[in-house]
Amino acid sequence: MSAAQNRMLPRQISDANSYVEITPFETGRMVTPCATLVEDAQGSSTATSWRFLLRHPNTDTNFWFDMGISHDLSVYPPLIQSLHKHFKPIPSQRSIEHDTRSLNIDSESIKHVIISHGHWDHLHPLPPAFSNCNMIVGAGSSSHCSPGFPRNPDSKFDGRIWDSELRSFPLAELPPISSPVWNPLGPFPHAYDFFADGSFYLIDAPGHMEGNLAALARVKTKKGEWKWVLLGGDCAHCNLFTYWPDAPFGKMPRALFPSGSLHECGATARKTIAWIAECKGNEGNDLFVWYAHGDFLEGAWEL
Repeated sequence: MSAAQNRMLPRQISDANSYVEITPFETGRMVTPCATLVEDAQGSSTATSWRFLLRHPNTDTNFWFDMGISHDLSVYPPLIQSLHKHFKPIPSQRSIEHDTRSLNIDSESIKHVIISHGHWDHLHPLPPAFSNCNMIVGAGSSSHCSPGFPRNPDSKFDGRIWDSELRSFPLAELPPISSPVWNPLGPFPHAYDFFADGSFYLIDAPGHMEGNLAALARVKTKKGEWKWVLLGGDCAHCNLFTYWPDAPFGKMPRALFPSGSLHECGATARKTIAWIAECKGNEGNDLFVWYAHGDFLEGAWEL
């Protein structure tokens, strides 16, 4: 059966404005052996770290999905700065505020910063200019990441995000997947229709770490065609896994990564990757899969 005959995601829309606009921004690069991504792979990988600015026309809402790497590496807790020796981050010179203003959007108009998960290369404290904004995280993230540094000097999580006494901005945690706001969508057991119009779904994507999220966004191409973009965060760390979902995970030193890989639970992460691969296989060119560290963003030239 062809992809066109076996669609998994909704095709029909009742409102022409039920979509989102997406602009990707490169926040830096990390250099690491390919074998950290795929077992026994040769060579080195220079992985881009992306953040995505989105706009929802129906509500005129501007929001970010992930923050990427901070332009100032000194903001991170000491344990994270020690990890930089392994990942060798090369940050962008642009702050998230600069990227916001580059689209003629006022920082004060940003309503949400949605974080795929709590790792350092996806979030840092919100800038004061995001004065009308909250940070949204997956269920279980706060307990998993608390107490952060400095209350726990050995924590790899930043207390200015996770500790309420230190945080200077609102943080909202999504309800657990037992809540009725979560419903199946295609191969994904739990999806949250964020704007309640079918334009943007948050996807429960377990395995990489507690509270891990992906997102599905309905977009309109330059030609006026409806397509989907899956913002995959760290569900996988390179595009290869979309097409070879059973490729072996790379090896990491257990002193730094107790599971021995970049995923906290490899077996569960594998299920999430399988859902993404199944969705891509059925949707074909009508679904673009964008991971946070993909070396390219497929189909971006169409948007």
